[in-house]
Amino acid sequence: MFIEYELADGTIALVEVDEETATFLRENDRETKNADRRERYHAPYHLEALDYEGNAFAYHETPERLYIRKEDRERLYQAVDLLTPTQWRRMEMLMGGMSIRQIATEEEADYASVYESIQAAKKKIKKSL
Repeated sequence: MFIEYELADGTIALVEVDEETATFLRENDRETKNADRRERYHAPYHLEALDYEGNAFAYHETPERLYIRKEDRERLYQAVDLLTPTQWRRMEMLMGGMSIRQIATEEEADYASVYESIQAAKKKIKKSL
């Protein structure tokens, strides 16, 4: 039995094989085509599309950048550890979008004391960074 076989250079050659091998090759081709069809259906981008899409999907993080980011994060955690629980709570509220006046109202505290507490927290963080 002869089957058509595509060579690496793209040319098609007729190759003589026995019936069992031909059946296996046909079944394998069918399964490969089905897998490719399912991948196209379920995946918005094909891995080979990266060649055509350029750097849109490239991962640009270098080990150096990752290490620097890790060091920065550790310094920030150390700076936050210097805050008192009250300062930390107020900074969380401020970062969450609340104004100083809203924080003072919620904590039933004087506006000036909340303001001073937040300013002191910012100063501690800047100093430690």
